[in-house]
Amino acid sequence: MGAERMHPPRYWRMRAEEFRTKADNCEYPETRDVLRKVAENYDELARRAALISTLESLDQLGGGARQQQAGLIVQDKPA
Repeated sequence: MGAERMHPPRYWRMRAEEFRTKADNCEYPETRDVLRKVAENYDELARRAALISTLESLDQLGGGARQQQAGLIVQDKPA
């Protein structure tokens, strides 16, 4: 299980904002850059958590067929 499954997207967005605020208040350029990178990583976790939530909702509505209709599942090409 990935970290993005542990919390809802809102949690990860709040963490990203927290680290952006820390970066804005940091006087050391290298540390500021690292804090901004951490915020970007939290934004990515939020994006993935939102996608997982969407896929789970579609699955509950009608299974894989709805996900496929929505274009969210990529079919493997036959060998």
